[in-house]
Parts: sequence; C-alpha cells; structure tokens
Amino acid sequence: MTGGLRRMRAGIAVGAVAAAVACTSSSAPSLHAVSGVAQGTTYSLQWAGGASEPEIAAAAERELARIDELLSNYRADSTLEQFNAAPSTEPIELPSELVALLALAKRIHGASDGCFDPTVRPLVRAWGFDGDSPAVPTVAAIDAARAVVGLDKLEIVDATHARKTVAGLEIDMASIGQGYSAGRLGELLERNGSAAYLAEIGGEVVARGSKPDGSAWRIGIENPVAGFGLGPALRMPPAARTAVITSGSYRHYLEADGRRFGHIIDPRSGWPVEHSLVSVTVVGADAATAAGWATALLCLGPRVASVTADREGLAALLWTAHDAEAPTLAQSRAFASEWRELLDEPRSARP
Repeated sequence: MTGGLRRMRAGIAVGAVAAAVACTSSSAPSLHAVSGVAQGTTYSLQWAGGASEPEIAAAAERELARIDELLSNYRADSTLEQFNAAPSTEPIELPSELVALLALAKRIHGASDGCFDPTVRPLVRAWGFDGDSPAVPTVAAIDAARAVVGLDKLEIVDATHARKTVAGLEIDMASIGQGYSAGRLGELLERNGSAAYLAEIGGEVVARGSKPDGSAWRIGIENPVAGFGLGPALRMPPAARTAVITSGSYRHYLEADGRRFGHIIDPRSGWPVEHSLVSVTVVGADAATAAGWATALLCLGPRVASVTADREGLAALLWTAHDAEAPTLAQSRAFASEWRELLDEPRSARP
C-alpha cells in the first residue's frame, strides 16, 4: 500500500521527528524489528516480548491497509473520499472510528480559534501544495476555496453519523492520520503481547517501556535549520505509552515574488502562514491528539502557540528561526515540568 496518508499529509504538515535513536545490538538479542512501506512513507517497529516478527509484520500490514481504506484522500473508494464526494447535506452514516476522529478535529479546531481545520483541502489544492508545482493562486481562486472551507460546516450528528452543511465540503485527515496510525501500531503491539516497543511511521513515534537492556528509547527531535547542529533527543519514560509528533513548515514550500510560502495554510485567511515558528513537537499519551495539536500550534505562530499550549496543558517544543540566525528551541510550561529532565541537550550549534 503506497500513496495514501503520506501524500495526503503533505498538504498540511510534514512530520519532522527524526528516526528513533534506538537500534538493535548484540547485547539485546530479544529485541525484534520489522519495517516496511505504507501510506506513501516507511514504517518501523521494534519490540520485546509478544508475537514473532512474521506475525507482527502481517498484522501491521493489515492494520495500515485498513486505515488507508478509511482515511486516504488518494483513493476514491476510501470511506473518507466517499463522504467527500457525496453531494448531500443530509446525515451520512460513517464508521464510529472516523466520527470519533472528526469529533477530535472539531475540538482542536475550536480550541485553536479555527487555525486547525481539516477542511482546508480546497485551499491546499488552490495553492498546488497537493502536487509537484505549487503556485500563488489568484485572489478569486482563494475566495472560491474559502467559501467551502470551515469545520463549522460539519455537524457531528451522533456516534455514527455526520452531516455537511455545505455539500462541497471536503475533509483531509492528513494532519491527524499518520499520528493516529502510529498510535494504532502501538496498540497492535500491545494486543500481541508486548509492553516494550517503539512504533514509527513517517517520523511519527509512539513508544512504551524500555529496551531489553533496560535503557530508554530515545527519540531525536530534528533541528529544522540545516547547518546548526543536531536537535536534542527525548528519552521515553517506561511506565506509559507516549507519542512524539512533529509538524514542520520548512521542507515543503513555494518561492515566488521574492517570498517563501510554506505549505501550512491558515484557513482563516486562505494564505500560507508567514511567521518565525517553523517546527512544533507535541508529546502526549494520544498520538492523534498530539498530531492535531502539532499542526494547530504551527499554524498559530510563536506567541499564540506558546499561550495556547500553556492554556491547554500541552507538552510542546517550539522551534523558531529568523533568516540565517541559529534557531531557538522553546518549551511550553507542561513540557518543562514533565519532560525537561528527559531531554538531552542538542549537539553544538555551528560556530
């Protein structure tokens, strides 16, 4: 399975968490590992105890294929695309799993003053960020797209029904989908008997427990500006499942008229955000929630993102960058109180 969620995610946010700093070694022969390609990207699983590698590999492929059939915007037969294509404002029956994700998106939408909005897809299309040739659209094209954008135009009727109040509304779950997939892979490993694992897809990470030698899983947090050294590494606590999700604006962008337009579009204006916040990492128990908030905070910009993270109790790392200056890494209050001692300092910056 290729194409699905990863291509879908490219229109809103790109996961920037570096690959886990954990790996197998001769001193830890009981650490199993499998990897593969799914959702237009790669995934890898490392775990101790539980099912065998062939069993986990087969189960992971089935689960990722199932999620693709549910959430992909790049296959017309997915549940989400069938909902998008329905020219109706009547309630439509959907799997409870999808409705729960839509309800999560609406909660983050409301708490982020509308900056997080999975209905932004028409604007992504207008700017060409869903393809290989982005370009600045006309004002008329932006206005036309904005007319059918807005998560307030989606009504959650009940646990298995949702309704579009504008028939042309389109949902793009890219900003949540890959984090959700990482969380589901973690749950899969737990169902198959492992309480010590690291699951990663497209840079989105979920971990629990410790490596067989007792050391912690360590997750690299990528420095978003090349030439200024590596970012820090976060040691995972062994007691609970933990997600580390990053959203960044520094890899997918358009340069036109002497300006750089990142692919993070503010749905309230229809234009890409232009501020110094270039990468946000959110750490939390639920991967889908962390993924949604990483995108929301990145859209909000450095000052409002910091205030919002503190208000919502989010453990967040926020990278800001100004031109050729060294980037700055800030911590939300929740991160500083819960995670500061587990964050290894970044490597030396460029002289």
